[in-house]
Formats: sequence, structure tokens, C-alpha cells
Amino acid sequence: MRKRAPKRPAHERRRLILESAQTVFAASSYARVGTAGLAKAAGISEPALYRYFPSKRDLYVSTLRAAGQRLLGIWKRTVDQSGDPLGAIWTIGIGYYDHLRGRSPVMRLWFQALAEASDPSVRTALAENFAGAVGLLEANLEDGKARGLIRRDLNARIAAWHFMAIGLTFDLIHLLGLDEELDRPKVEEWGRLYLESISEEPS
Repeated sequence: MRKRAPKRPAHERRRLILESAQTVFAASSYARVGTAGLAKAAGISEPALYRYFPSKRDLYVSTLRAAGQRLLGIWKRTVDQSGDPLGAIWTIGIGYYDHLRGRSPVMRLWFQALAEASDPSVRTALAENFAGAVGLLEANLEDGKARGLIRRDLNARIAAWHFMAIGLTFDLIHLLGLDEELDRPKVEEWGRLYLESISEEPS
């Protein structure tokens, strides 16, 4: 008999379902995953799963949103705790690379979701995740400009998208099994080049 998960408050149960669903969806694909497997991973029955999410699609979109919010929360704490806009960029970038190499399911989840982006709800969730990250980076860069650390002529929005593009390259190389193309020293070199491209030259 399958062991049931202990009874938990509804908000905690919902959070645990989202966390387990992230791993399940990332390991396969939306089309291949069934509600039975999602329920089993969460330690609940299928009827119980439907009490929290009315459909597999609703759970999928909620999983994408939750993953984006968690990542954005990590980045925001990094910015808040750093006190240095350039240092925050470095920490976020290297931290993302290290997390990626640790077989994080978030990257695989988002890449697979791009194949489902013809669905308006999926596309909106992904767009909001990326726009939220870009907005945070843009605000951090503007802070750096105000402090005289970052070039005043820099378009912070473009520079934020540039940073995201570097991260997507990390993802792509990892997915293709080409990790030797970007080992830690090369990633750090790329990071220094990015920072040099946006930093204000000392007077």
C-alpha cells in the first residue's frame, strides 16, 4: 500500500505539490506527465490533487509561476544583501551557474515550457517570469548608474536582457552536454567581461 503523506495545512500542502510537480515536469514533459504520477510524487491521491488544482494545465502553469517567484526571491535577496550593484550581478551570475551545474530542475522546466508557449497561459507565465527578472536587474543597474559605478550612457534594460541571454547560454550548453565549453574559469572570465562592459571607468 502506498504510504500517504502526513496531514498538513492547505497552504503547505499546495507548496509541496508545486515543488514535487516541478521535479516531475522537468524530468519528462507536460504531455508525458499524468495526474497519477503528479499525485504519487506529492504523496496524495488524484482526487486530493484536484482539490488544489482543477486541472493538470492549471498545476503546470502554477508550477512555472512558483519557480519564477522563487528564483526572483533569491535574486532580490542577493541584491538587497550585497549593497553593491556590481557585486550583486557577479553573485547572481556565478550563483546561477553553480546551481545549474547542481542539476537544478528549474532550467529544464523552463526550456521545456517554451515548447508549450503556444498556450497563452503558459506564454504569459513565462513572460512574467522573465520580465520580473529583467525588471529586478534593470533596477539594480540603474542604482549602479546613480552611484557612479555603472556607465551613465548604458541602457539598463538592454544590459539586463544581455545578462539574461548569458544565463540562457549557460542553460543551452548544459542541456546539450557541452559543459566543457564553459567551465568555472571560463564563466568567471565571461562575467568579468560583462562587468567591464557596463562599469564606469575610474576618473
